[in-house]
Amino acid sequence: MARRTGSVRTWRSVCAVAWASLAGALLAGCGGGPTPPPAAPEPTPLASYDGTVAHVERISFCSRIPARAVLEAVGTKDVTTAHYGNGERLPGTEDLSHEYGCVFAHGDVVARSWVFVPPVTPAQAAQLVAAARKTPGCHTTPAARFGSPAVGTVCSSSAGRTVTYRGLFGDAWLACSVAAPAKEASEADLVARAGDWCVQVATTASSS
Repeated sequence: MARRTGSVRTWRSVCAVAWASLAGALLAGCGGGPTPPPAAPEPTPLASYDGTVAHVERISFCSRIPARAVLEAVGTKDVTTAHYGNGERLPGTEDLSHEYGCVFAHGDVVARSWVFVPPVTPAQAAQLVAAARKTPGCHTTPAARFGSPAVGTVCSSSAGRTVTYRGLFGDAWLACSVAAPAKEASEADLVARAGDWCVQVATTASSS
């Protein structure tokens, strides 16, 4: 009987410790207030992104672009927008668009993205890439795997620089850019910012 009593006492002791640990954990969770959300992931560099396996939808996605992505592309949360849809006038022109476009701006710093509404074939994409390479005042920059085919360009003017990446994602032709005065960002910095921005755009546009 003594051995039996000892076993019962041992079991009760184990249970007491377990209950005490559980109660402590619950109290710690309650007393600490709401659990803060996890930190947003760091931007994926363009060189590490594989857009050849992504499928972009040919629909509007401007409202889904994270605020952090806009902040890092434009440099501030204080932005104006000029988004547009299929059949609407392109900002600053009289032309009607056949794309869904997003525009976030603060002064002369502008982050854009757009996707064609009509499907694009690989042959048509190759023509678009060739045309981009021949744009006056521009030179190419590595586009990594921002779709397939893909092209990156850096265009310079008296107003500043614009870095643009374009690529074919499935049958969707997606493009994005960041423009800024030369005094506000070096070419290398703007290329890096545009790369981060375009990866975020592609990730958003390809998510359901």
